[in-house]
Amino acid sequence: MVIGIDASRANEVKKTGTEWYAYHLIQEFKKIADPNDQFILYSKEPLRGELAELPSNFVSKVLNWPPKFLWTQVRLSLEMLLKRPSILFVPAHTIPFIHPKNTVTTLHDVGFERFSKLYSKKIIGYQSSFIKFLLNILIRLLTLGKYGSNEYDYHRFSARFALKHAKTVLTISKFSKKEIVELFGVKYDRKINVIPLAHDKSILEFDYSSARINQVLKQYHISQPFILYIGRLEEKKNIAGLIDAFHSLRSDYVFDGQLVLIGKSGYRFDAVMQNIKKYNLENFVILPGWVTEEERVILLRSAAVFIFPSFYEGFGIPLLEAMAVGVPVVASNVASIPEVVGDAAVLVDPNSPEDLAKSTYNVLCNQNSLRDSLVNRGYNRAKNFSWEKTAIATLKQIMSSINS
Repeated sequence: MVIGIDASRANEVKKTGTEWYAYHLIQEFKKIADPNDQFILYSKEPLRGELAELPSNFVSKVLNWPPKFLWTQVRLSLEMLLKRPSILFVPAHTIPFIHPKNTVTTLHDVGFERFSKLYSKKIIGYQSSFIKFLLNILIRLLTLGKYGSNEYDYHRFSARFALKHAKTVLTISKFSKKEIVELFGVKYDRKINVIPLAHDKSILEFDYSSARINQVLKQYHISQPFILYIGRLEEKKNIAGLIDAFHSLRSDYVFDGQLVLIGKSGYRFDAVMQNIKKYNLENFVILPGWVTEEERVILLRSAAVFIFPSFYEGFGIPLLEAMAVGVPVVASNVASIPEVVGDAAVLVDPNSPEDLAKSTYNVLCNQNSLRDSLVNRGYNRAKNFSWEKTAIATLKQIMSSINS
C-alpha cells in the first residue's frame, strides 16, 4: 500500500495549530506504521529538522517546480495525475482538484461559514497586484460569481469540494462535526469521523530552571505576574475584547501585571492596536510575535493565568498545554472549548469583557482554593489526550478508507 501525505503544513517553520497537528501525526505515523506500507511525504521545500528523519518505508517528494502559488491545486494535482498513491491524506480541508478516489482530509472547523464577518475578504496570492486582480476575475467567471480569490471564499470552496469528493472526512471535536452537518447537510454525517487533537507531552521535559525562565522573560521584557494568550491575533479570537477586559482588570480590580499576547497578527489586528492605544496600555501589553516552541512553553508555565477568549474554535491545543503544565485557565464558554476543558477551566461569556475581567481576577486572587482546584483538574484533564492516541485513530481511518 502506498499512502501519500500532504506534509507542506507540517514542514512550516512557524507552526500554529494546523501545522502542529500535521507535524505530530506524521511523527507518530513513523512509529506505528506497518513497515510493509510505503509513505510519501509531499512538500513545497525539502523537509526540515526531525521531520526529515525518515524510516526506511517513508520517502520525501519535493514538488518545487513553478508556479509558486496554488501549490495544492497545481503541483500536487499534477503529481496525483502522473503518479497517484493508493490513498492521499491531507491534514487540512484543501484537497487537490485531481486526487485518488481514496482521499482522506481533515476539516478542522467551519467558523468561516458561521461567522463570515470574522474572515478577510482581501484578495490573496504571491503575485503582482495586476496578476492577483486577473486571477480574481478568472475565478469569479469560472464559478459564476460564487467565489473570488480571497481567504474567506477559498475556505468556503475548499470545504465544499472536500466534503463532496473526499472518501473520509475527519474533524477534531464533536462540536465541529455538529457544525459541519448542520451547515452542509446531514448527507455528510456518515463520512465524518471525530478524532480529538492532543498536546506534545515532551513540553514537560523542557528546561524550567529559574535561570532559563528569567532569561526568556528578560528577552521579551516580561515581568511577573502576567496573563498569557497564545494564538493568532485576530478578530475571531476576540483579542480586541481581551484588551477591553485587561483594561477593566487594571482599572476596576487594580491588577498591576502585564498581558502577553503570543502569536502572529491576523484579520483586524488593527483593532487590537487601536484598543491598546485607546487605553494607553503600550507598556503593559507585550507582543512578542511568533516565538520558538521552547520559549512559548516557558512563558506559558510562568504565567499567572492562561486566557482564551475566542469566539469560535474547532478545538484549541493551547488549552491542553496550559492544563498540562499546571496553569489555571479562563476561557470562552462557546464552541468546542467546553468540550476540550471539561470542568478544568473557568468558562466565561466572550462577549462580556466585564465577565472576563472579573473571572480572571477571581483566579488571580483565590490562590488557595479555586486556583489550586483548576490546576489539579487541569492536570487530570490533559492526561486524556495524546498524539499517539490521535495518530492511531487517524491511521486506522486512513487505512480503512481503502475498503469502505
